Amino acid sequence: MSPTRRRGLAAALGASALAGAALTAAPAVAAVDTGPAQSKAACVEHAMDMARPLIRSVSKPGSARARGINQAIERIRSKSTECSDVLFRDGTADTPDAGLLVGKGFSYTGESCSADEVCDGGDGGALRGDGGDGLNGGNGGDAGWYGGTAGDGGNAGLLFGGNGGDGGRAGRFGNGGNGGDGALGGAGGNGGAGGLLRGNGGNGGNGGDGGDAGAAGNAGAAGFTDPGNRGGDGGNGGAGGNGGRGGLLSGNGGNGGAGGNGGAGEHGQHGAHAIGNVLAGEHGQHGGYGGRGGVGGNGGVSPGVGVDGYGGAGGNGGVGGNGGNGGNGSTGGGAGAVGGNGGNGGNGGAAGLGGTGSVGGNAGSVGAGGTGGAGGAGAVPGVGGNGGNGGNGGAG
Repeated sequence: MSPTRRRGLAAALGASALAGAALTAAPAVAAVDTGPAQSKAACVEHAMDMARPLIRSVSKPGSARARGINQAIERIRSKSTECSDVLFRDGTADTPDAGLLVGKGFSYTGESCSADEVCDGGDGGALRGDGGDGLNGGNGGDAGWYGGTAGDGGNAGLLFGGNGGDGGRAGRFGNGGNGGDGALGGAGGNGGAGGLLRGNGGNGGNGGDGGDAGAAGNAGAAGFTDPGNRGGDGGNGGAGGNGGRGGLLSGNGGNGGAGGNGGAGEHGQHGAHAIGNVLAGEHGQHGGYGGRGGVGGNGGVSPGVGVDGYGGAGGNGGVGGNGGNGGNGSTGGGAGAVGGNGGNGGNGGAAGLGGTGSVGGNAGSVGAGGTGGAGGAGAVPGVGGNGGNGGNGGAG
């Protein structure tokens, strides 16, 4: 199902210059007054003309106070009474993104987002505002460039067995949002990037565990039973999410999420016993394979002063199912039937791969480069299932 959230900023601006201007360096100037607005559409365009120099200069050093952000916002507000509801407002469940310039993105809860929906948190205003939190695997909203907290991604909803949501990115300063955890074999969400100049990257979410073979709601490599009645395989664990990037000047990279554990394989069926001298005892069936553990997520890099995030640990392999017992031979009436062979043990689940260590950050303007993140530990292989017992020979 598609996310509930509608992206109001993109819809309102379309292909305007604001969409591609966020990282374009330009001299910071005070907001300018280009004249009175004649209609609501003209009011919005007038306000964006006043704000555009501030939005275009987000990559230039300097504090919001030095740039006069508060005064600029109030000047724009006083000149934009006809369209203040478009520019300055908080998000709601129906329109989760905040106003174009200022406001908080909406954070979803169980009351505003039903269990069968994936809901993305709303973006904060372009100049200032918090990003909202996602739910049921929805992404977190982005923070405003000159102030605000990034939203966290939501954990995957159990009804979907899907991926966790990605965390939102910070603005010029601040920490990125954390990724949500996957469910039932789904991958964890990625952490959001820290502030463009300073701030820590968000942590990646953990991958979901694979379901056991035959369990309701199993995900990943779902459990099954072959026509020959071999035990079903366990589901694979989901991959951990990657950590977010730290700030260009300073900030730590986010840690990668851990991979999910593999699910257990199903036991093989026992062989049928012999019937008189007509039908010999059958072989026991093989146990199912344990699921593979998920790969740990990569740690986020720290380009400036700070340390890179650690890679997430790989998930454990699932336990293989036991082989079925062979059927017994018949009793009496001449030579007994040959006993059924024991079923072979299920293969152990493959070890989850360790998360990849991040590259050390480049030296910033002050201090040494960041230390490379450590690789995640490899997972323990799953245990093979036990062989089934051979069937007894029939009495002579």
